[in-house]
Amino acid sequence: MMNPMLGQVLGGLFGQAMGRRGMRTGGMGSGMGGLGGALGGAVLGGMLGGRRGPAGVPAGRGMGSNRTALMLMLLPMAMRWVQRNGGMGAVLDRFRQKGYGSQMQSWVSTGDNQPLDERAVEQVVGQQDLQEMAQRLGVPEEEVRQAFAEVMPEMVNQLTPDGRLEAQADDVLDEGRQALEKEIEDAQQREASPH
Repeated sequence: MMNPMLGQVLGGLFGQAMGRRGMRTGGMGSGMGGLGGALGGAVLGGMLGGRRGPAGVPAGRGMGSNRTALMLMLLPMAMRWVQRNGGMGAVLDRFRQKGYGSQMQSWVSTGDNQPLDERAVEQVVGQQDLQEMAQRLGVPEEEVRQAFAEVMPEMVNQLTPDGRLEAQADDVLDEGRQALEKEIEDAQQREASPH
């Protein structure tokens, strides 16, 4: 089940980066004007209120009740994980080698995305990396596995609007990650400053 906010955020992030590189965006990013509409308002502001975990992320049960918030905060970590593991092409090969080739191909193609289960996430990502993300987010590892299982297919889907992985995909991913990290940092500063 795709989260519409996740698709909107990734479409805006990657669509702008693809547009700057003259790549086809498949209609992504149009009318987004940055991430302001998707992240700047109630979504990030609301999710950053309350108790904070180690990374400035809402901690404990507040995060667990807001799946979209968890996915948005996990996104830059997932993007960094892809970069640390050889880029999107290498990560897609990893999914194929672990037996998830049909799911991976569905994310790249222009049809519907096949879901990914938590077991696949643990096999491909690895327990150590998942534990580290969970610790940084201040949530149980199970929630990180569930969120990663939604984030990864949508990330690939938005990076491959024409049904193939372009040579510049890793540059687009990096630019999107930097923009998202800045948006999150700006939202945290706005939330922390007295009104």
